[in-house]
Amino acid sequence: MNIYVKLAEFRLIETRRLILRPFVLSDAEEMFAYSGNPENLKFVFAPHLSLEETRFAIANNYMKNPLGKWAIELKAEHKLIGDIHFVKISEKNQSAEIGYVLNQNYWNQGLLTEALKVLTEFSFEQFALKKLELLIDKENPASKKVALKSGYQMVKKFKGSNQYSAKIRNFEQYEQRKNDYEIYRKKSEIGEI
Repeated sequence: MNIYVKLAEFRLIETRRLILRPFVLSDAEEMFAYSGNPENLKFVFAPHLSLEETRFAIANNYMKNPLGKWAIELKAEHKLIGDIHFVKISEKNQSAEIGYVLNQNYWNQGLLTEALKVLTEFSFEQFALKKLELLIDKENPASKKVALKSGYQMVKKFKGSNQYSAKIRNFEQYEQRKNDYEIYRKKSEIGEI
């Protein structure tokens, strides 16, 4: 089955504390709470300068082509706290790159790890992918921690330009393959992780 058909079937994904759901324009104020904060976006994208810019980003980057892009909503507060999405998908290679951002008011609570783990699970079990990648700025220890806690392994280091600035940065590529996921899942089930 085509991956986009599968993505369309799973527009809503629920975890214990989160709902991964499509973006709506009314998310703009909650998104601006983190997208307008340069410290929150240091490694992700250029901060939005206004609520209008955030509304534009939601409409054009998330709603225009919504498949593979989820708003992270905290169930307890019914509030948008971040997003997780496929940056690139290769149907031919059955692989994808995942990107994410979380409002810094919700850091260090395991929420992003929870979102990444469930998207990883769905990627292998529902979307029939065989490999997932995360590209993480070397100076972003929090994102590396999320990757490692979610079963990803660092596979290479490289220099590249940040797509939002002309600066050359040091990156690390983290990866999880389906067979690694199966091993990680079994270890988690028996409490080894």
